[in-house]
Amino acid sequence: MKKTNYNQLILEQRQTIQYMIDKGHNFTEIGKAIYKDRTTVSKEIKRNRYVKSYFFDAFDPKGIKAAIDKCDSLKKPPYVCNQCKFKNKCNKHKLYYNAINAQGNFEEKQFEARTGVNVSIETIDQIERIIVPLIKNKNQSINQVYANHSDILYFSKSTFYNYIHNGILSLSDLDLPKKVIYKPRKDKNNKREYKRKLALLKGRSYDDYINFVSIHPKMNICQMDTVMGTNDSHKCLLTLIIVKTNFMIIRLLDSKTMSCVDDEISKIKEKLGIKLFSKIFRIVLTDNGTEFFNPKNIEFDLSSGNKTCNVFYCKPYSSWQKGCIEKNHEYIRKIFPKGTSFDSFSEEQIHKLENIINNIPRQSLDNKTPFELTNQLYPNFISKLNYHKINPDDVSLNPKDF
Repeated sequence: MKKTNYNQLILEQRQTIQYMIDKGHNFTEIGKAIYKDRTTVSKEIKRNRYVKSYFFDAFDPKGIKAAIDKCDSLKKPPYVCNQCKFKNKCNKHKLYYNAINAQGNFEEKQFEARTGVNVSIETIDQIERIIVPLIKNKNQSINQVYANHSDILYFSKSTFYNYIHNGILSLSDLDLPKKVIYKPRKDKNNKREYKRKLALLKGRSYDDYINFVSIHPKMNICQMDTVMGTNDSHKCLLTLIIVKTNFMIIRLLDSKTMSCVDDEISKIKEKLGIKLFSKIFRIVLTDNGTEFFNPKNIEFDLSSGNKTCNVFYCKPYSSWQKGCIEKNHEYIRKIFPKGTSFDSFSEEQIHKLENIINNIPRQSLDNKTPFELTNQLYPNFISKLNYHKINPDDVSLNPKDF
């Protein structure tokens, strides 16, 4: 029986793998998105890819081997045809990775592993006569019997434990003192983070966002992101943009953490008041960064407990889904190119940056500035956050002026 003790994935992770393979991402990027190592991604695809052919069943090993033998591209990552630009013209057997099929194949194998017996009656008899007495009567460990009797115990230890659990062998957990004593292995941080992420995305996914906006077309939409400095710098920028007017709020964070984001959001709420805040930030779309993992700090009025806003998250590696803010980051980069550290900057300098960028006319706004349009729609917002108009000839994008 093949070993199955690799990092098991859930359906949502498999869906992310499929989505990112289709988009051409490498295994390292996919691994980061699902909080797994790139080797786990590689093993998952190789285990659960299927052949699309009239001659073979989907998971027939012969069919999969036939496809690999005829196409060298299937011998290297990503080992499937999902992203291949020639697949529609190719007449060879094709291999694909599909999340639903992969989940079904995994569950079927898991069921077989837990309920089936893939060894002969003679082997079971040998285990009962030779191995069981060593464990029961001489208190030998599983490790010990595996080391000394590999001719009999040629399958994995996890399979051996399954046979005990399912009553196939006349052993119990009490016969395995170490198994009783061992505490359950602590969950890894990245696994906990992924489970937390799944909980956050419930009702807040990009598909939920599209559906919500279609039902509430008049609600104001904002996008939120962070802009990083150099790799060794600590400070970064929190950016929020009012999509309707392209008005961008920029805040200097001491670090790219959830607590720093929460603090700045709370400060904006306090200055605007909950009524105006909920009007401006009625719908907020952001990415999956852990610094944004406290949506309730935005969504709820913490004093009354009432929900006043709605936070949604883009799909992994899909920055185009919040294209408005990504486009406006170009204005920041014109003044502070990539490789600029924000560690030496002050809040006053960043506030000046905000005013400069929001006083640049946009062709998409009929050559009006974000400041002008926002001041017309939300004058209280402008005054409470202390923004002001700048004479067009005084707008400077020269870093020396900061």
